[in-house]
Amino acid sequence: MNFFFLISSSTIRTSTLKKIKTVVSGQERVDVFSRILLNLYRWKNRYDAKFVVVFYLSHPEENLTITIPLDLISSPIENELEATKFMVNLLNSADELGINIEKQDFSSLLSSLASGCNFFYLTSSGKDISQLDEDSIKSNNLCFILGSQMDLTDSQEETLSTFDPTLISVGDREYLASHVVSIINHYLYTIFK
Repeated sequence: MNFFFLISSSTIRTSTLKKIKTVVSGQERVDVFSRILLNLYRWKNRYDAKFVVVFYLSHPEENLTITIPLDLISSPIENELEATKFMVNLLNSADELGINIEKQDFSSLLSSLASGCNFFYLTSSGKDISQLDEDSIKSNNLCFILGSQMDLTDSQEETLSTFDPTLISVGDREYLASHVVSIINHYLYTIFK
């Protein structure tokens, strides 16, 4: 089984040179992706599933999909600094890391994932994740979709709605995306352990 985590951000740009000093809490919020990567990396070996992080850079000058199968990362990511260094290297020279980067619109990205995945969109108006049917969760690959700092844009939500995602929530409070992926994985772990 594969677990995909699709996170969209409109602020991150590949055209600007990244350095550790400028990334942490910087204007583009690469640090958000770093924390998500770190939290998912910590979960990847806890049960029998392949983890794939899909970062979508939705800035109009970008429209880039960065697909990172976590089992292909050669150096361990054990803390936020290592995760940030990985993201800086990735955004500055992805080809050297062997990471797949593809220019595509959001609809094309969803179409490529839809053939083998059940979509779950994280939004505060969704059904509590603990109320999901366990059999349906175990029936296919899973793709969890969330914004990096807020929900998807209206346009992205409209596009996503054509794929009939299950709307889910981790509670009535707003959480950091890095916390949301940990909450999702905690719930999945109770099902798949």
